[in-house]
Formats: sequence, structure tokens, C-alpha cells
Amino acid sequence: MKISKRGVSAAIATVATGALLALGTPAIAANQTVTLWVDSGTATAIGKEVKAFGAKNGITVNVVTKDFGTLRTAATTAIPTGNGPDILAGAHDWTGKLVGAGVIAPVNLGANANFFSDAALSGFKVGGKLYGVPGWTENIAIVYNKKFTPTPTKDLKTAIANKQVEIGFDANNGDPYHFASISTSFGLSQYTRANGTWTTKIGMGGANGAKYAAWLASAKGGKSIVRAGGDWDTLNGQLQDGVVKYWITGPWAVGGLESQHSYKNAAGATVKSTVMQASDIGVATIPSVGGSLVHQFSGVRGYWESIKVPGSDKAVSVGKVLNFLAGPVAQLASFTNSNFTPANQVALAKVSDPVLKAFGAAGVNAYPMASFVFQDTTWSKIGLAEAGLIAGKGDANPAAYWQNAMDALQTVINAS
Repeated sequence: MKISKRGVSAAIATVATGALLALGTPAIAANQTVTLWVDSGTATAIGKEVKAFGAKNGITVNVVTKDFGTLRTAATTAIPTGNGPDILAGAHDWTGKLVGAGVIAPVNLGANANFFSDAALSGFKVGGKLYGVPGWTENIAIVYNKKFTPTPTKDLKTAIANKQVEIGFDANNGDPYHFASISTSFGLSQYTRANGTWTTKIGMGGANGAKYAAWLASAKGGKSIVRAGGDWDTLNGQLQDGVVKYWITGPWAVGGLESQHSYKNAAGATVKSTVMQASDIGVATIPSVGGSLVHQFSGVRGYWESIKVPGSDKAVSVGKVLNFLAGPVAQLASFTNSNFTPANQVALAKVSDPVLKAFGAAGVNAYPMASFVFQDTTWSKIGLAEAGLIAGKGDANPAAYWQNAMDALQTVINAS
């Protein structure tokens, strides 16, 4: 499922000519040492390639591996002292807190900006300014078993009503992450958007919110989604055996589909699933239930420049390394080495794995998750409202039930 790197550089070198510009020009002799702080997964994905790039260009690139769980805090503490990384790697939803801490600088992708989707870039924007370089993406899509469903549905609403679809869902707490593939199709978004990024205004209410609430409360809407035995083994096994036709999930599920699972069938008997081959796994763009374009959530991994770099003697060297990380050679390496889905569309076009390539194509319109300090509250309140309507709590007036929940959430956010 991986491809050889042979010839890649020659084939796509002309695409990577757009320089990623540093914001300041060093007034003294250039410093040729650049330090990256990364987690182990990033080190595996691009570590060798970025070091090789440095060596070819007279730059010493130090790749320092740290625990992912403590990486952001460590960098936030170290950078103000003049220590820490020149480039930090991590998840896009760190951006807001890194900007708030004053430890990262805006970047200019130059011509490389043309090779990223607006959605991928938006994950690294705060106040309309771009602060990070997208590296690879992870988003959900429709996954199906080609043995039983040669062609994916274009009518998701009917497929859900016919109990042919699995969606991650907790009967008590909901699942706004997976359900965004439906809520956004009603013209909603978790927050409203401006300048290519999130505002703090909840975008789930109003007339479109009322339509979504009615769908959740309807017998042909939410209630048919909640399937018995929604544990991991059952979700995998039912798709493997053709018990259901579609699963709204992400690339993390692919490995599970290629291994065997035990689950209980409709009669209550325990059965062992039939392992799917890679060629059996189909991935497609999520069709719209509500009539509007689907903007499911995505996660984007990427890179930020330390606030200490612009105007320093390292600015040129760091700019060259960031340009390389944005370009197709490094981005394709993340697939070749680790099976990640490149954010750079030129690199994505070179990916040979049809499953990962399909996830990348299905995520072009995905919205990166927000990174506000109150985000956990938002997930919780929206999920509880979705679960409440599915459970029938708002049957007397679904629109009012939903709007009241969204108004209450906005009040909490305004007070944060």
C-alpha cells in the first residue's frame, strides 16, 4: 500500500519553487542550524527527508522527538526564554492557544498556498492570519464494502432511513464530530465562519437548525441511526459481512476492516466476521441529507514558526525548511513512510493507495476542528441536544428544544 520514493523529487521538483517567505530579514550572518520539535509519528513521517534536505542545502536540521501529550506545553514554556524549537510540529487545533501564548509567528506560503485546500489552511488561521503549514489530513467519509455494494449511494437520507448506515453515536452524549456530516448538510456549522476561519458565534440555530432538529426527531431521521451494539467490533463486523452497507468513519478504521472481529448477530449469536481485503474497501464523499454542501470535520497536522525567528539570523534557514515541509516531496514522504494523507494536493495526486487517496478527495470541503478554550463545552452541549432529540425528549417542539440548547450554549461561550 506504499509507493517508492524513486523519481519523486525529479517528477515534482518544479512544483515546489514557490518560496515560503520569512516575515523578517536577518540583519546579520545567516544561522544555518534549524531545530524542529516533533512527536514520534512526525519524526517517522518526515524526519529523514527534512534532515536530507538540510544537508543538501548547507543547513543543519536537528529533529528533536518529544511526547505528543506534553509537546505544546513544553514549547510554550521554552520559546519565550529564547530556547525551544524554531519549528514546532503538532495538531492544527493547537493554533489558537499558541497564538494566545504569543509563541508563534504568521507565515507566508507563497506559491505553495495554491496546493492546499482552503479548508486545510483555515485550521491554521486566527483572525484571518495564517500561522501554520499544513502537513497531512485526517477526515471522515462514507466507507463501504465493494463485495456487497459496488457503487456507493448518492441518497444518504434514504439509506439512513432504511437502516443501512452506521454512524458513531453515544445514546447519552451524542457525537457532534461524526454528525457534522449531516448537520452541515442542512446549512449549519458548529460556529459561523469569517475570513476563512471560525468565529465564536454558534452557527447551529435559526431556520436551518429547526430543519435539522426535525430530522433528528423524525422516525426516518435520528432514531434509525442508533444501531444496537455500536461497539468497535460490531461496527467493523457488520460492514465486513454486509449487514450494513455504509459506515461514516475515518482512515483509522481501515486497519480494523482488514482484521477479524466477533460480534452478535440479530439472533443474538456470536459470529466471526469475514476479513476484508484492501481492494474490498470503498471510500466516497459523503452525500448531502439536507441539501447543502457537506463540511465534515477534519484534523490537520502541521508546522509553526517560533515567534523568535522573524528578523533573526535564522529567518532564511527556517524559511527554507518550512518551504520544504510545505512542498510535495516532504508531504509525499508522510504517505510513503507512515501512510498519512498529504495536505498538499500535488503530493496527494501521487499517492498510490486508493483508500487514502479517496479519503483525501472526500475531505476537500472538510472544516478543521476549532481550537477554542471552551471547545469541550461546545462538543458536549451540541451532543446532548442531538441525543435528546433522538431520544424523543423534544418531540413536542423539536425546533424550540434545539434552539433553546443552542442559545444556552452561546450564553456559556459569551461568558467564557
